[in-house]
Amino acid sequence: MAEFFNTGLSQQQFLEQYWQKKPLLIRQAFADFESPISPDDLAGLACEPEVESRLIEEHGQTGSWQVTHGPLSQEDFARLPPTHWTMLVQDVDKHLPELQYLLDPFRFIPDWRRDDLMISYAPEFGTVGPHTDGYDVFLLQAMGCRRWQIADETVHEAKLIDGLNLQILADFKPNQTWDLQPGDILYLPPNIAHHGVALEDCMTFSIGFRAPTQADMLDSLVNTMLEQGVGKQRYSDPDLVLPQHSAEIDAQAVTRLKNMLHQAIDEAEPLLVDALGKFVTETKSSLAELAAESLSDGPTIDELSIQFERGKVLQRNVYCRFAWAENAAGGQLFMAGEAYTVDVNAIANLAILTEQTELTSNDWHQLAKDEQSANLLCQLIAEGGWFWQVD
Repeated sequence: MAEFFNTGLSQQQFLEQYWQKKPLLIRQAFADFESPISPDDLAGLACEPEVESRLIEEHGQTGSWQVTHGPLSQEDFARLPPTHWTMLVQDVDKHLPELQYLLDPFRFIPDWRRDDLMISYAPEFGTVGPHTDGYDVFLLQAMGCRRWQIADETVHEAKLIDGLNLQILADFKPNQTWDLQPGDILYLPPNIAHHGVALEDCMTFSIGFRAPTQADMLDSLVNTMLEQGVGKQRYSDPDLVLPQHSAEIDAQAVTRLKNMLHQAIDEAEPLLVDALGKFVTETKSSLAELAAESLSDGPTIDELSIQFERGKVLQRNVYCRFAWAENAAGGQLFMAGEAYTVDVNAIANLAILTEQTELTSNDWHQLAKDEQSANLLCQLIAEGGWFWQVD
């Protein structure tokens, strides 16, 4: 069983003992680590119009905790003081695919749960304030030293400082403090209050894992039910008794409604995986334009065969999310919020189409044995999920 870094824990033991349960500090998870990206490179990304970035100043020109959303400019950087600010850049794993290797040790957690690799840079005393996150995160120290303070107890109803564009805790009482050096990792479950402060110029890589809320999934399920023509039963009250007040919605009406909605969810159970798959593979709005750059007319099966015979390699679009699921009738492949249904003969190929980063002629020989899988690949190419590598 694979070990989880140098913790003495297997990956399964980490999931059982720590995942979504309690923090874990891992010293030298990446031994002798050197950041593969410089602060200047990160600042360059933050200035790109298609890259989501933020600049947070604890003592800004317009007040405390000033937030400037990217794209940032040379003027933004020129006015900064020497200390007490932080720059954050989202989805660096997609904008710089060569950094994808940093995610490999975490792939025992389902890919559809992973959000992105966010990188922050801060000079001395740079921080985004004490806060909580509604998701799991691994904080890899990449450069310099950052001090992390955490409170062990989970916070579900946090009191925040009023009037800010940031969700900063009004009352933060830490009970553990750690100084992280390059290569160290701090894992934090959801809703653990934490506060990181740069002790010197430093960079932190955050590998975050998102989870849909109940409202997210109800919204996705309702949309799926509407698409499938499910959930048309109307409210009924054959047990109605003479009301005392004609305009009152009484407790019995609410009970009938609750039972009706429970029944609707029970009847829609076969659609749950469809709703989940579409939701977790939706393309971020900030990445939609980049994802669409790979849209094409799509090849035929014969055209695919010719390209593979010439030694061409297909590259998976890093801006598109993929997932798949098996069901009694066959399976579904999800990409960019869309679902593609296949029969049982194609199930074995779904992992190839969603989990590999490249497809070579050897992969094509496997896929081409099933015409449905081959046609699905043609469709995914047309939708921008796969594209030919440039020599």
